[in-house]
Amino acid sequence: MWRTAASISSNSSTMCLTSPKVEAGKMELFPESFSVQQAIEEVCSIITPLAKKKNILINNVFSLEASVVTLDQQKFKQVLYNLLSNAVKFTEADGTIQIMTEMYDNKKMLRVQVKDTGIGIRQEDFPRLFAEFQQLDASLSRRYEGTGLGLALTKKIVEYQQGSIEVESEIGKGSVFTVILPMGGKEIKGR
Repeated sequence: MWRTAASISSNSSTMCLTSPKVEAGKMELFPESFSVQQAIEEVCSIITPLAKKKNILINNVFSLEASVVTLDQQKFKQVLYNLLSNAVKFTEADGTIQIMTEMYDNKKMLRVQVKDTGIGIRQEDFPRLFAEFQQLDASLSRRYEGTGLGLALTKKIVEYQQGSIEVESEIGKGSVFTVILPMGGKEIKGR
């Protein structure tokens, strides 16, 4: 467990180093077959202590057909970590976060959704949501600290894998981030 925690923590703390690699086309992908459930549990083992401080419940709704996938496992965990840490950050005490995974398009794609009961995002802020160094509201950035890099890098990592990320949100009701990743079969080294 410690090795996993260190690995995820190392990935999240080096996000600033990931961005230049993405920009320069030097990010490498290493697809491998792995258990989605286990990967989610490993990320949740890091996020859960933060959630417990706010009495936030994290639920995992898992599709059996999405039990084993072929993706870059470290990148998958980094994306999930970024989405879950934002969900915890912007969800008030006693809220809930739900992780949903499923295969679709004849098992060619994995859909991962992170749904929270957080503060929500205004529609007019959607265009800036994935921009680097952007805090959507200056008053929120003082209350909810961060660099404004997490979602920008998450989007770049997802798109580098020919995937997509979308968001649905309503102020006061929460957000749903949906990541769709194609099953990977070959390594990609600095396209």
